Amino acid sequence: MTRRFFSALQFLTRLPVPRSLNSSETDIGEAAAFFPLVGVIVGGGAALVFVVFQRVLPLPASVFCAIVFAAFITNGFHEDGLADSFDGFGGGWTKDRVLEIMRDSRIGTYGTLALIFIIIGKFTFLSSLPQGQIWRWLIVAHTASRLTILPLCMWLPYARTEGQGRLVAKRVGILEIIIGTAMLLLVLILLPWQAALVALLATSIVTLVSGLYFRARIQGITGDCLGATNQLTEVVLYLTAVILLRFSVLR
Repeated sequence: MTRRFFSALQFLTRLPVPRSLNSSETDIGEAAAFFPLVGVIVGGGAALVFVVFQRVLPLPASVFCAIVFAAFITNGFHEDGLADSFDGFGGGWTKDRVLEIMRDSRIGTYGTLALIFIIIGKFTFLSSLPQGQIWRWLIVAHTASRLTILPLCMWLPYARTEGQGRLVAKRVGILEIIIGTAMLLLVLILLPWQAALVALLATSIVTLVSGLYFRARIQGITGDCLGATNQLTEVVLYLTAVILLRFSVLR
């Protein structure tokens, strides 16, 4: 279990792991159950950055630092998937063309706009929350967004014959989803029960809609698709928090 956890940490972040760790493809696939736990670590780190900088900086500046930290600690892994996905689905009409564009290392107009909008969305929504809620939603959103990888990998086939996402796709089973969901449920204790239920519902809806779209367009998923769903889930949860605040569910 320890080996699987460090495999997940190595796969999703730039955090140091034991030098003796030599992850195989099987290890990474079996490590998927710990992806939400990695989200707890990334979200917790971002929350800590926000709390520390909040002592010396205005709230928006502290939020910005937290967003930068999360992107840096993950090597922009999921943001890259978001940009590639929007370029592919925006510029390609057939499955082969979509996958070809996704593989291109250059970023296009759709990908650039997606990154701009997603970063502005994160910053705006988080900055609209009370200080005491921001750190909570950072942890919840980073955990939930990584949970979305698990059901998509179990539900949909991998659309390529190679790629990083293939290491996880179809290696996820019910046990991994149960473990990952249990981790998210523990994190949701940070929120009022009404907000926790809405956050869980929002995560499920984004995952379902994304999966249906990927199945319709390319009959499966790629690693970029997983990254895109991750980022969309994160920003939707921040938006959800703003809506809940508007209706006085959050204080």
